[in-house]
Amino acid sequence: MREITCAAILDLAGARGPSRITLEGDRIAAVQSLEAGAAFDDLLVMPALANAHDHGRPIRTSSIGGFGRPLEAWLHRLRLFAPVDPYLAAAVPFGRAVMGGQGAAMVHYTGVQGLTDYVTEAKEVARAAGDAGLRIAFAVAMRDMNPLVYGDGQPILDALSLPARKEIEQRFLSTPPLSVAAQMERVDAVAEVIGSPTVDVQYGPQGVQWTTPGLLEAIAEGSARTGRRVHIHLLETKYQRDYADRMFPQGIVQHLKDIGLLSPRLTLAHCVWARPDELEMIAEAGATISVNTSSNFALRSGIAPVAAMIKAGCKVGIGIDGSAFDEDDDIIREMRLVWSLHAGWGFDKEVEPAQVLEAVLAQGHATLNSPVTGRIEPGAPADLLVLDRKALDADALMEVEPIELLFARGTAALLRESIVAGRTVVANGRPTGFDFAGLQHELRSRLRNGVAERGQFRAILPELETTLAGHFRDRLGCC
Repeated sequence: MREITCAAILDLAGARGPSRITLEGDRIAAVQSLEAGAAFDDLLVMPALANAHDHGRPIRTSSIGGFGRPLEAWLHRLRLFAPVDPYLAAAVPFGRAVMGGQGAAMVHYTGVQGLTDYVTEAKEVARAAGDAGLRIAFAVAMRDMNPLVYGDGQPILDALSLPARKEIEQRFLSTPPLSVAAQMERVDAVAEVIGSPTVDVQYGPQGVQWTTPGLLEAIAEGSARTGRRVHIHLLETKYQRDYADRMFPQGIVQHLKDIGLLSPRLTLAHCVWARPDELEMIAEAGATISVNTSSNFALRSGIAPVAAMIKAGCKVGIGIDGSAFDEDDDIIREMRLVWSLHAGWGFDKEVEPAQVLEAVLAQGHATLNSPVTGRIEPGAPADLLVLDRKALDADALMEVEPIELLFARGTAALLRESIVAGRTVVANGRPTGFDFAGLQHELRSRLRNGVAERGQFRAILPELETTLAGHFRDRLGCC
């Protein structure tokens, strides 16, 4: 049993003053207001936050020149990363996640290392999450078409020089996709091995532009049959909007509804270019949208209509997508950014801080099948952030509501301790489950060697990116 005394609690029930929180095992046993004059530590306690969309990427992609490049070019640049040990590749981003205030995170596993069979790799990712103390949803990435652009990639190949074409064919076109049946079986195999109270396995179709109708329909049927959740990118860029409009004239959201995929089990990442009628359909179905503001900035994708989503009644979560504003996985700063962009101007109020808190304290957790509800109360999971309230209010001029100060200046630098399932996972600014600095040093060393070995691919990237830019500018992804 453990007791935490604090100056304030902030959760979905609002703010409370000096309190004592009693933890027993992985649960909160009691929450009591302190009597006047009782001693307490100058701390602010919140439920742990949920990152509703991410990929568990090993390292910041600006380190390979990825910043400011549109998604459609940036994705190919990721091939500069050579495969590394999957535990190492996962432990470092999970360490950053818990230091950034995350108690739970989506891992849409698009970056397979491929040094072992898939299930063995998934076990290593789950082991890394367990060592970090992070609850995860592991969405098995699924795709079976369009490896270069949205549609026929032959014009891209024809426009490249012979050396560049050979390099692209070898890196992107040499391995045929798995069959629909094999991809569905792989999800079941992963769930059988790593599924647990802290690891939720989900279907992870990468997007309608990368997934054949047959695969999407199989996923819809599998989700309905098993109750397993589905996590998919949707309408992240204007080029994806154009592709969806041409391929699904009835409307892409209507198509998802028609095949049975649009349901409360579905999370849609991004929806930057979603239209009002589509938001209404998403809300009616009970699906969740994960917005990824900093990622959309970095990849020049646009600004998601968050106020319109909330007004339509959509469930909204907040994702980091491997690219928080300072590339530090700080989800506290990320939620402030979401509010700052969408709160409204002047006296017009569009989005309240409490609605943003609901996204990171409740809705995001629900998409990960995490038991955290956003309330600090008896019986709730002992998943808590312990922040330095004195540092948050260093000026100490007058009493100001904690939520106001948090949205004015809160960052993960205030984190004194992070607790997940009753276990301290961050203390003294570092993860407790492993030597983060040592793992990060080893990962950087291996990735540097890998980039050096991929000099030929690096050399042809400017030609490829110029060709892709012309393709999308001229045809918006038209095949």
